[in-house]
Amino acid sequence: MRELLHRFDAIVGHTITGLPAWFHPFFIAITTLGHPIITLLIGFSVAAWGYYQINWRLIASGVVVWMTLGVGSIIKLFVERARPATEYAASLTLDTYSFPSGHTSGSTIAYGLLAYIAWHVLPAPWSYIIIVFFAVLIFLIGISRIYLGAHFPSDVVAGWLLGGCALGLVIWVIRPFI
Repeated sequence: MRELLHRFDAIVGHTITGLPAWFHPFFIAITTLGHPIITLLIGFSVAAWGYYQINWRLIASGVVVWMTLGVGSIIKLFVERARPATEYAASLTLDTYSFPSGHTSGSTIAYGLLAYIAWHVLPAPWSYIIIVFFAVLIFLIGISRIYLGAHFPSDVVAGWLLGGCALGLVIWVIRPFI
């Protein structure tokens, strides 16, 4: 299993890091949109909107964004996977572990939650446009983490899974619009 994971990381990582250098500024901008501070602000904004609307389920949905980042940080401490040996990873201001990707898990739950809200509050076709926009953004944030050398591909997949599970919790358990 470990060999399969290493092979996956090597093949996917080589493919993504092999993209042209002119992608670098684009991926720097995209990765910024997945920064934990941004996703925490989205979670706070959703919770504040829920408070204003007197919707406790919406408040809980915003809190799940915070909880997802917390769970991801705890997983990092247990797994202790070192980041890739890249210049970008060495220059990170916070020296944290690699697995799972916090940018990816945070952006998956935060932007996924915004897409879910858009689906409920915006008329078609705007709701569909927003959903596609956020889905592409979530994908690109994950790819940016690999391209820049902050994470291995399996870290990003784990981030998508963690964020997706949190989003599933919001949609099917908390159900803020019922």
